[in-house]
Amino acid sequence: MGGLVPPMAVCRKEVFMMVRLLMILFGVLCLAHCEKGVEKEREVGYRGKARSNPYLAFERFVEQHDEEALVVQSSWPALDDSEAMILLTADQLASRFSIDQLEQWVEQGGHAIILLDHADMYSSDWDSWSTAVELPDPLIDWAKRMNGNIEFVDTPQKYDTVEFQDEPYEIEMTSRVVVRDGDKKAQALLMQEWGDGVVTWVSDARLLRNRWIDQKEHIELLSHVMSVKRVGKIIFLRGVGISFWRLLWTKGWMVLIAVVVWMIAWLLRHIPRFGPLQRGMREDQIRAYDHHLEMIGDFHWRLDQGNSLLQPLRQEIQELCHYWQTKNGRLDERLFDVMALRANLPVERVERAMTDPKVRDNMIFSRIVADLQHIRKAFA
Repeated sequence: MGGLVPPMAVCRKEVFMMVRLLMILFGVLCLAHCEKGVEKEREVGYRGKARSNPYLAFERFVEQHDEEALVVQSSWPALDDSEAMILLTADQLASRFSIDQLEQWVEQGGHAIILLDHADMYSSDWDSWSTAVELPDPLIDWAKRMNGNIEFVDTPQKYDTVEFQDEPYEIEMTSRVVVRDGDKKAQALLMQEWGDGVVTWVSDARLLRNRWIDQKEHIELLSHVMSVKRVGKIIFLRGVGISFWRLLWTKGWMVLIAVVVWMIAWLLRHIPRFGPLQRGMREDQIRAYDHHLEMIGDFHWRLDQGNSLLQPLRQEIQELCHYWQTKNGRLDERLFDVMALRANLPVERVERAMTDPKVRDNMIFSRIVADLQHIRKAFA
């Protein structure tokens, strides 16, 4: 016993070892933290309005350098002589109606700028991916009528220079949509005449976006493009395309009015409160009291096969029987046996009258009602 170590001494030794290990670990962490690290800065995007609106810089540029007001819309405009220029994306020209309306407006002297690739409002300019490009068939057909050709390619095309009205500009554009004038080589920006107006195809909409608008000679090119217009408002169409209800009202307003008139006439004809007042009944149409009882019985039979009529009668019979048993000191006897004894009916018949949950036909219903009335009379 003299050579054994006390338990308290063993516990203290273990605690000291744990403290030493923790101190060593803490020192290693401090040394690792003191090592010089490398800080890197990475752009992730803009703040404020520029984060949600990739065309904010372009909008402010137009407002500062153009006498006409820039109108930003999310629905299809009227397109009359008060508008001089409209900027819109390819997916907003997915219907024949919008193409026809835009075509007529351009023929009368308007300038349409159509943004093809990288034109959506949702993708970030700092992401390596972008949304898929969809070229509607009506837009492709309209380009062919102008002797133009737009198509999607798997390998993006890079452009370093572009000529606009015989003036060269240095640019930095990459597009998955190829724009050609007939069989000529692909161009980053193509202007085509149509009637008294022009259509400008912009293969890469990053020319107008916040991150790219100040690169190379993008500003100078945009200033030149925006100067080709008549006097009037500049519309920048963002978000959704043409409204379905507006299209329906524009093309089928006569049908809509006819449908509304028909619905009003149908309501006046079929809804009693909006229709003519009921006429007074003649004396030969007045029904007897037994006929009203028959109608009420028929209603309850169709409702729940008469259970709503049988349940109150059964409840009253049970209360009368229980009162009779209490009064005569016969609470220990079976309820249905007492009913059968007082009414002089077989026990099976009493049980069926009191418990049948679903009466099959009106003859059985009449027999059950007669038995219930007989039992009730026996306790009255």
